[in-house]
Parts: sequence; C-alpha cells; structure tokens
Amino acid sequence: MKKILSILVLVVLLANETFSQKVDKLIQFSGYTLTADSLMGVPFTHITILNRGRVATAGPDGFFSFAAHESDTLYFTCVGFTPVRYTIPAKLELEKFSVIQIMTKSETYLPNTIIYPWGGRQQFPQAFIDLRLPDDDIQRAKKNMDRERLAELGERLEQDGGEATSLALRNTAAKTYYYKQAPPQNIFNPLAWAEFIRAWKRGDFKKK
Repeated sequence: MKKILSILVLVVLLANETFSQKVDKLIQFSGYTLTADSLMGVPFTHITILNRGRVATAGPDGFFSFAAHESDTLYFTCVGFTPVRYTIPAKLELEKFSVIQIMTKSETYLPNTIIYPWGGRQQFPQAFIDLRLPDDDIQRAKKNMDRERLAELGERLEQDGGEATSLALRNTAAKTYYYKQAPPQNIFNPLAWAEFIRAWKRGDFKKK
C-alpha cells in the first residue's frame, strides 16, 4: 500500500512540474539572408528548425517568413555558403521577430579528374589502332570534286529553278525560231553522225 501511495505522489508531482513549465511562445519569424561581401540576397536558402524537424525555404530575393517558437534553433544552409546556426531569443515582447542573416561564401576545391574515352590503360592500344581521324579540308574538297561523284550526283539530283527556267527558255526559243517550218532532222547532220559513232565506240549503248 505504501508503494502505491508513493507512486501516486510521484506521478502527481511530475504532472504538476510538467504543467508548470512555461510553453514557448509562437512567433512569426522573418528576415533576409544576405551575402557577406555584397549584401545581395541569397536565393532559396534552406532554414531547418533542428529541434522540431521542420524546413522552410527563402525566396529568390532571400526573404523568408514562417512560424516558429521562442528558443528554437535554426540552421541556415545553401550551396556555396557556410552553414550558420541561429537561436531565437526567449521572452520576446512581441509576437514578431525579424533578423538579417549574413551568409559567407565557401570555396571547395576538388581534385583534378581526367576522363578517358576508353575503359583503362589496357584498352588504349586497341583504341589507338581503331582510331579514325576525320578528313581535313583538302581531303573533303578532293572527295567533293571527284568526277564520278559529280556525275552520280548530276544523274540523281533534280533540276533547280535556274536550270528549269533555262531549259524552258531554250525550248521556247527553238519553237519560235522554227515557227511554221519543219524542224531540221539530225539524220542528215554529219556532226550528229560523228557523235553517234564516237558514242558507239565508247559503248554508251551497251546494256549495263
């Protein structure tokens, strides 16, 4: 019985102590995060309330505003800046509190990294053998001026506007020149026969 009474007294004392503790006042915490060298706003700074597990984010100009409690510990972090801790004062007279948090830039130097286009040193000899260097300007010009290539392109490509116009004008001029006349027949033209014989000797009329 004495043990039960002792436990009840202890529970009552703990309850009184808990309820007698002062609850931290809720305030509106706001301010700016600025750079230390130029006092420019630090955009999108993360502000973590460590003792409550909440996170707020500053705006593009570095302004922030959120609800917090007195004595909360804040942790300001942003890429490229040194993290900063800040504790909100206790026993504030007003329900609003503003600060200007200065952020100092941090410089992090990473070691040099060399990226190779092959897997390792063992693959380098084979990669060097398989390497195909691109053509320079002279080689590309020679390929573009190759007679066979130009002839092939001439057969496949359609006439452009200038060529079509020139052909149409020549046809119109020929029709106008022989208007109401019989056009000449190349069968009686010795030059045409000479060209035909040369083409026959070259084999232009052979089936391919």
